[in-house]
Amino acid sequence: MNRKLVGSAVVGAAALVIVVAQFAGGEDASKAAPPPTATMPTATTLPYQQSFEVYRFPHAEGDEGWPMQIPVPTGWTETHDENRATYRSGEFVLETDRAPLGQRDPMLALASAEQTTRRPGYRLHAVTTHPPVGGYPAAKWEYSYQRDGSTRQVREVWIAVRDAMITIRYDAPESQFTEHVKVIDDALRISGPR
Repeated sequence: MNRKLVGSAVVGAAALVIVVAQFAGGEDASKAAPPPTATMPTATTLPYQQSFEVYRFPHAEGDEGWPMQIPVPTGWTETHDENRATYRSGEFVLETDRAPLGQRDPMLALASAEQTTRRPGYRLHAVTTHPPVGGYPAAKWEYSYQRDGSTRQVREVWIAVRDAMITIRYDAPESQFTEHVKVIDDALRISGPR
């Protein structure tokens, strides 16, 4: 018998066995395999290169003005309330805000806010200077608090830019905070004037 013919017959028989097994297995075809579920993007799988929260700084003495661009997660639910932008993915929150500069030193402004801002179960981790962000002085506030019976951890970075205080805040369940802290690390790669 011709070897090509035997090979084709074996392959054809194997294909037939697979098809018959699918339909003759006694199960309804719709029960065979559930459709793939849509998965929510996570903090570690999102692209950050293309989405930005932009705060514009108009022309002022000594510069021509510029847009400050803060990288934000693509695909997260986004809401805006005046200068505050909030990005959410499940339990993870990234928030940016721009407020009038009441205190030129971000450390002093943050220390003052820390004394007056208390949430249920508040526990201070640190209020420290932060390396400059985009060439501007910055301070870091890290704390935890209780919400709906669970502990959440927050890192806020305050950046003094011209006449404004830009804040970038990351809020997550304490048990997953470090695992997804890349969200705020990426957001701190802002672009400003050149």
